[in-house]
Amino acid sequence: MKLLVVVSCLVFAACTIDEEGEDEVGSEEPADYETEPADGKGDGLIAPTFDRHNVVGNNVFVNDGKFTAAEVQRFLERSPYGTRSWLADYRVNGISAAQAIVNAAQGSNIHPMMLLARIQVEATLVSKRPTQYRIDRALGCGCHDGRSCSSQFLGLDKQLACGADTLRKWYDASADGTGEWRLNRTKRTLDPSSVTPRNHATASLYAYTPWVLVNRGGNWLVWNVTRKYVRHAEAAGYLAN
Repeated sequence: MKLLVVVSCLVFAACTIDEEGEDEVGSEEPADYETEPADGKGDGLIAPTFDRHNVVGNNVFVNDGKFTAAEVQRFLERSPYGTRSWLADYRVNGISAAQAIVNAAQGSNIHPMMLLARIQVEATLVSKRPTQYRIDRALGCGCHDGRSCSSQFLGLDKQLACGADTLRKWYDASADGTGEWRLNRTKRTLDPSSVTPRNHATASLYAYTPWVLVNRGGNWLVWNVTRKYVRHAEAAGYLAN
């Protein structure tokens, strides 16, 4: 399984796909580019300032079982954008989107928060309801340059499973020393920037999206959206450190 959609973007990483099959760039949600204040909230799970060598820690990347489907549902019902996400009412093969997210996360031992952040970064799925075309290709997983997508990966449940599997694959490749992106190995991103991952989670994120792009997209956007989501969940009282 190989994620190819991100490498085709010449300006931003975290591509989305429009109905004509052309790549778009970054999240379409302006709030995703606003940085949260450095007030100590959420710092237990994600750093208050961006460090390209340490985008997120392993503790918010690997599933710890503390973010349940019921809590993900509450997160969607009262989203970080001050609205009820359409995903709160969306069902996938008879189960809620929240349960589908948790199922995919548990299946690959990935934290549900990472999948929530990724579907927002890739396709703005949390804040805005997209077309079915975009839902079916939510993470660009199983797609070639955002255009030709294998039918076996179409659908939100399949995209979640594929995305979670891919993130886990690159995490494990860092842990066992076989990955191109791995712990303490310096490598150039497509910006280009020099990055030395300080944990396996960061190595996986660069294997998935090989860009830094501070204040514009890439792994800066992954960090910023994840931080926004962690702070929101902690403020609501259902995401423990």
